[in-house]
Amino acid sequence: MARAARLYATLLFGRMGRIGRWLRRHLLGTFLVLGLIALVLSLIGSYQHFSAEPETFTWANVIFFASTLFLADGTMFENGGQFPPALEIARFLAPLATAVGVADAASTLFAHRFERFRARHAHRHVIVCGTGPTASALVDKLVGNSRVVLVAEDAEREYPDAERPPNLLRVIGDPVERLVLASAGIMRADVVYSCLDDTASNLAVALTARGVVRTSRAGSRRISSARLDHPLRCLAQVGDLSLLPHLRARRIGLENDPGFRLDFFAVEVLGAHAMLNGNAPAWARPDEFPDLRARPAPVVVLGMSDLGQAVVMELARRWRDYSSPGSPPLRIVLSGRNATVEAAAMRSREPALARVELLANDSPSGELPVAVLELDDPVEGTRTVPPEFVYVCHGDEEEALLRGLEVARTLGAASLGEHGTRVVVRTGRQRSFEDVFGPREAPDPDGPDDDPDAPVPPPPGPGRRGGGALLDDVQGGLRFFAVNDEALPLDPGANDLIERFARIIHEKYLFKEMTGGAVLRSRRSLRPWDELDDDLRAANLAQAIGYSDVLRRRNWMLMPAGEHDPEFVFTPEELEELAQAEHARWRRERESRGVRYGPVERGGSDPRHPSLVDWEQLSPADQDRDRDVVRNMPQVLATAGLRIVRMTPRPPD
Repeated sequence: MARAARLYATLLFGRMGRIGRWLRRHLLGTFLVLGLIALVLSLIGSYQHFSAEPETFTWANVIFFASTLFLADGTMFENGGQFPPALEIARFLAPLATAVGVADAASTLFAHRFERFRARHAHRHVIVCGTGPTASALVDKLVGNSRVVLVAEDAEREYPDAERPPNLLRVIGDPVERLVLASAGIMRADVVYSCLDDTASNLAVALTARGVVRTSRAGSRRISSARLDHPLRCLAQVGDLSLLPHLRARRIGLENDPGFRLDFFAVEVLGAHAMLNGNAPAWARPDEFPDLRARPAPVVVLGMSDLGQAVVMELARRWRDYSSPGSPPLRIVLSGRNATVEAAAMRSREPALARVELLANDSPSGELPVAVLELDDPVEGTRTVPPEFVYVCHGDEEEALLRGLEVARTLGAASLGEHGTRVVVRTGRQRSFEDVFGPREAPDPDGPDDDPDAPVPPPPGPGRRGGGALLDDVQGGLRFFAVNDEALPLDPGANDLIERFARIIHEKYLFKEMTGGAVLRSRRSLRPWDELDDDLRAANLAQAIGYSDVLRRRNWMLMPAGEHDPEFVFTPEELEELAQAEHARWRRERESRGVRYGPVERGGSDPRHPSLVDWEQLSPADQDRDRDVVRNMPQVLATAGLRIVRMTPRPPD
């Protein structure tokens, strides 16, 4: 009943909001039109009325009594009688125009207050903090499917009344302030994206959001059960890519935070993923390049911006995952200001670059090195083919376009295209380049090109670029990638480290069970993640959250993984102790959800599990499952570029 009432209220507020926006857009124009017509008619009617009685006619009377019609003053009509038609119309039209004007003033006066009221009482909505390219891209993408509340001191300037989308509400203020976030309805929000200018401010927003979640309206420290089942997800933007693994390492150690989930993101990292998903080298597409033992064609990254560095590291990770141990190293050619220094810095913090041959070329403008076309392959003794991809990652859009076109000129049209080199040029949010550059139209062999009477071909349909392009894309060799458009909006689930860890934990469990002879879908737990019941997903999430307890209990820390860091291995004593602790944690979590000891009943309403016993009573197979959970922990953490470090014990006082 309560859910239906909330849904009805949401629909009602949405309808009222649309009506209010329509009125605000049209009331002023309606008032001006009605007022002008009423004024003209009242002047004409008053003139005709008073001119019929010369002894009462003065221009002052005409103007005065015409203006009183707007105040619904009936003094002129007290004696009754016949009045000119223009005056009869004006006596009703003028008060109506006044009413419309008052309504316009009232709507302007109370619109922002009503907007704040709707924001405070929103439910399951998304909050975006800050303005700028990232925040605007998030808002523009999210408002189509979700209620979005934009919190910023300049929110009205970013989205004025005339341009505000229907699903967008604005809250004016600093999102770091507790009252401002509370006025955005954070107690009932699903996600908070903090996109302020600096990392420190975004961390402050996350701290404030957690404080609001921890404190109920009554001021107690109790978190509602609804918030525990659906924690508030907070994603804070990080300005420096190097900070990302460090902040994640420090957060996971304190992740056991009921009702609140925090992760960090950098648009450049997300952009690198999206860029390579749409423009992947052949070795990342096994169906097109099955022989990973041969040396692949080199790839080139121009511009050492944050996006350029993220692309290099993402290429290295994918080569590590796709190639076999005996494969030759992947060649990545870098060109940009201080490329040599940047290459050394990336090697120190990305272990996957150990299997990559980085060829750095220091260049102030970051142009294509001519030497890349003359690389000798020491294995084959022949020259390599031209680069398969050139990723132009300059921070300035026009400079990126210039360098991309220069690459096309250097390589020549014959070397570009689907079967040659493809040049991917980074752009900002404006995707106009994709419409400007398109495939060249082939001439019509059946008709003369210079026939003035020839029919004009129809414009291309939706999704087709042929015929609409201004410039050709060099046989498909020139591509464009809009970072914010392609990388955003973030999927909170996919970007959530804890959920990512939970998925990997479940995948490893499935692999181990099926390797041992189990059949997929033969048990509730033997299903892919997307098919798992909610309580089993929650169990995997709880296991990932439990990593923080393990780290604190053993006085271990998480650190970003480096190129030469040794692999972490549990001692036999640590493995046994942590396996028993893991079983105790799992048992508490299951019992807290009402699961009792007993044989599993298929389709039964009373959940039971035979492993809800002490460690000594567990079967050897179940004990080994708990040990596997512990053994997999370093591998799961490594997927986020993190490693476990044993802290030196403090000497006794």
